[in-house]
Amino acid sequence: MPVRQKVKQRGQQKYGDPIAPTQGVAARYMHHATVVPVSITGGLISGPSRWAVVLPVKALTGAKTRLLPADDPVRPELALAFLQDVLSALSDSEAVAQVTVVTDDADVQQVAVEANHLWAPESPNRGLNEAALFGASLTPPGLGIAIVAGDLPCLTGEVMDFVLRYAGIYERSFIADTQGIGTTMLMSHTIAGCTPAFGTRSRARHAALGYVEIGLSENASQRHDLARVHRDVDTQVDLWDAIRIGVGAATESALQRNTKQ
Repeated sequence: MPVRQKVKQRGQQKYGDPIAPTQGVAARYMHHATVVPVSITGGLISGPSRWAVVLPVKALTGAKTRLLPADDPVRPELALAFLQDVLSALSDSEAVAQVTVVTDDADVQQVAVEANHLWAPESPNRGLNEAALFGASLTPPGLGIAIVAGDLPCLTGEVMDFVLRYAGIYERSFIADTQGIGTTMLMSHTIAGCTPAFGTRSRARHAALGYVEIGLSENASQRHDLARVHRDVDTQVDLWDAIRIGVGAATESALQRNTKQ
């Protein structure tokens, strides 16, 4: 069965059909969050206007094992496509000055080069948090630091600018995932304040460390933008929701190729 049809069936079985494509599953969870509303009055922003982004990326052979079976060749293809869409969004962001992909995977390194971004080896900084800190240590002076997940296929440059604008208000801030359990972005004005705690229930851990969560808006358009940055993809239901929100060109192409199989 083609991947697109599989994920549609899984999504409908779990959530049914009534979720609007412009909202996605994120809308069901956002009201549970205790977060800082995204609203700015004049003169509040004092943080960096330009940012260095770090993407820690594991080897494709072990990526997205909850999305498709380990022996399914579409699994690493989709994982790489998600990353390509994130890199494309970062390229389109006016606020992003530097992007560093931290990985030991040769295919991921090649994608970073093709996107005109930097890459650094994960070894010996094994583990998501260790790799994130290593990448953050490469940040030039004067830039803020944003650690970004590589599985945000709905992300756009405009949305990235939107998030970083609000991240400029707070010394340390983060964006939670759609379920309100994990973290998709972690921002700090300086390397000294960068203390990533990704992993199980990272939203709670980052909040406990003093990071401010950014994520609610009374504006429908802004809620849609935030849904794009909340929506990471680990399962077929996640991918179904991402498709409803709107995925990038690389993910769409990968889905189209595998729809024909």
